[in-house]
Amino acid sequence: MNPLHRHAVHAAFVCSALFVGFQSTGALAQSTAAKEPLTVVYWSANDCRWCTWWEGTLIGSGGEAKFLKSPEGQSVRYTVVKKPRLSEPHAERDFSAEQRWLWPRVRDQVDGRIRGYPSFSLFQGDKLVVYAIGENEFASKLLPAIKEKLASK
Repeated sequence: MNPLHRHAVHAAFVCSALFVGFQSTGALAQSTAAKEPLTVVYWSANDCRWCTWWEGTLIGSGGEAKFLKSPEGQSVRYTVVKKPRLSEPHAERDFSAEQRWLWPRVRDQVDGRIRGYPSFSLFQGDKLVVYAIGENEFASKLLPAIKEKLASK
């Protein structure tokens, strides 16, 4: 084989390998994103009467328990961030050790500000998927987003 032909064959091989590598990297990134855990964050306050309704402390309420028993609730990590009073902004002390990753996001309004209570954020890994306020948006926005993410896994 002459040297010029050998270099052309080598160049073609390298280009093919790079193309396959880039394709598999993209597929790997999509596959990895689909496998990142889903986390529902429930934003609450001790003096929030609608939050007590969600939490089930009033007769006829209890959306939280129903959700946690559902297939969707059992497929996600569920965490509660509760501040002392509605009138106060969230503070670092409101976040447990496992929730520390959320504090800078709230402080710096990375995902926008928390617009009401009770509210819910769905994260896939550290990416916000959807934000919902109240039980109606929980049912119309958050649950469908969870189902969609679970179906794509």
